[in-house]
Amino acid sequence: MEEFGQYTLTSQPPEVREGDRLVRLSPRQFAVLALLVKARGKMVSKQTFFEKVWHANFVEDGNLSQSIFLIRRALGKLPDGSEFIETIPGQGYRLNPFALRARNGASPGSFPSSELDPISAARFSEESHLRLLVDAIEDYAIYMMDCAGRVLTWNRGAEIRKGFTRREVVGRHYSMFFVPEDIEARIPDREISTASLSGRCSGEGWRLRKNGERFWATFVLTAVRNDAGKLLGFAKVVRDVSERKRQEDGLRRMEATLRRERDTLRAVAEISSDALCISEAVRSRDGEIEDFIFTYLNERVETMISIPRDVLLRGKMSEMLPLSRTLGVFDALKQVVLTGKPFVAEISIPEGEPTVLARRIRVSAVRLEDGVAIAASDLSKSVEAGEAGA
Repeated sequence: MEEFGQYTLTSQPPEVREGDRLVRLSPRQFAVLALLVKARGKMVSKQTFFEKVWHANFVEDGNLSQSIFLIRRALGKLPDGSEFIETIPGQGYRLNPFALRARNGASPGSFPSSELDPISAARFSEESHLRLLVDAIEDYAIYMMDCAGRVLTWNRGAEIRKGFTRREVVGRHYSMFFVPEDIEARIPDREISTASLSGRCSGEGWRLRKNGERFWATFVLTAVRNDAGKLLGFAKVVRDVSERKRQEDGLRRMEATLRRERDTLRAVAEISSDALCISEAVRSRDGEIEDFIFTYLNERVETMISIPRDVLLRGKMSEMLPLSRTLGVFDALKQVVLTGKPFVAEISIPEGEPTVLARRIRVSAVRLEDGVAIAASDLSKSVEAGEAGA
């Protein structure tokens, strides 16, 4: 078996395959190609073709040229846009050295540079090193595709992340990695179309491993063009970010749960008969609690305090309710934050105090992070009832 580019050539049976796809060649075209592949990049003279393919029968140059043309058309182009078969003017033909694949366990694209001219050798060495670098990357799946989306190359990272070997994917359309719903929505075609028009296409979505398992991946699909701007194919880089996806989904579920709990607590707070509020501590540079800011107040607050809650919200306690300092409530709330011990007290409001409408209230407070949750109950009616009974 001989390998070149994305193709394999076997003598028994005599056939050329691109992955699972059979390349259709006539027996004579196969014989011509077999000579070129077995020469491993060395020139094959026209006379050699005439002797070994046409068996020294009278044949015109046009017969050989026509066979070469049909073989080129069947194989397509290399990723850099060059032909698989190069013409040596006036002498013969050779297989493009850059189409040669791994031989005797060597790295893909290996070929003795001593058999090439200096310019080709330098170019080949550069591409070989690049291929070695790409193949060594295991955290990313990196592969090349032709203009139709068929896989041409397959690095080690792609094999690890997706589970397919190179032989299983080369020559097949890259839509094989997409989930059924994306194929139905023609996502693979849309990616190629976007990359062709814009130069690149990036995003994320579900992909499939060989065992059918889904994984979440980010990708960048880049159009590859030659110096003349002609589209040669595409390069795709895929990264498995399933763990990040699981964490993000977990955080979203947690946020949704917290949101539901918060909304439930807020609904309960709004129908409470007590005035409820949440205040955060305002600290100095030294960390001392200087004041408290109201961050939440329920509707009941307005029946106990003559200040609208939208005015109180984000306001400072000492400025909005100076009575809190006078009656010692402010210092008590500071101790709640500092010690974590709840505070409960019944407080009488001085006569003529304009801000607090109730005459006597019960104040309860508990620490809530760096602040306090406060509940205030109006005891005025029970006090009045007691005074009337007396």
